[in-house]
Amino acid sequence: MRGWKPVERTVTTRVSLEEAVRRALEEGFQVRQRHTALVLLHRPGTQLALRGEKFPLELAVAESDEGLFLQLRYDTFALADSGDLDRLADDLAGTLARTD
Repeated sequence: MRGWKPVERTVTTRVSLEEAVRRALEEGFQVRQRHTALVLLHRPGTQLALRGEKFPLELAVAESDEGLFLQLRYDTFALADSGDLDRLADDLAGTLARTD
């Protein structure tokens, strides 16, 4: 299995898919693929790291009935996860849910 188990979040704040993608781009992600209601993004990183935030990441953002669905995973092999991916997903969901 590549990466580690993905973590998922739902952003219920009213934010459009395009606004969420714009904010993800500000966080260093790049669009890998774009579909009507789904955008797959990637953030480069290093293959060898002790902290999860240094690894390459893959982020899927999709529109759902409840709001925006986020799925975040390491885009490389990760031997173990110390909870960094969960924290990164929480931070990212907060960033995408901002109502400024």
